[in-house]
Amino acid sequence: MIGFLTVATIGYVLSLVVVLAVSLIVVGRALWSLGTTLSRIAAGLRVVERQTAPLGGYLDALNDGLGAVSGGLVSVAGHLTAADDELAIAMGEPVSGRPVANAA
Repeated sequence: MIGFLTVATIGYVLSLVVVLAVSLIVVGRALWSLGTTLSRIAAGLRVVERQTAPLGGYLDALNDGLGAVSGGLVSVAGHLTAADDELAIAMGEPVSGRPVANAA
């Protein structure tokens, strides 16, 4: 009986070692594949960073210009609201005093 239990235990330990080894090999391959993919992504991002680096100065100038346009558009919106209110008064409609969202 003790001999059978010894053989069964040794068989169990060997099968456990084999299963763990196979599992570790599968996990290792998956991690290797993931590492390869991530290194390709990192290389691609470095290329994009290098190719878009010269745009920095242009984007700053564009942002400054759009900031100036924004102030002008706020002024235009105020004038259009005032004109809308004046037209509403002329037509006898109630005056909202606020810009209306896109009704379309």
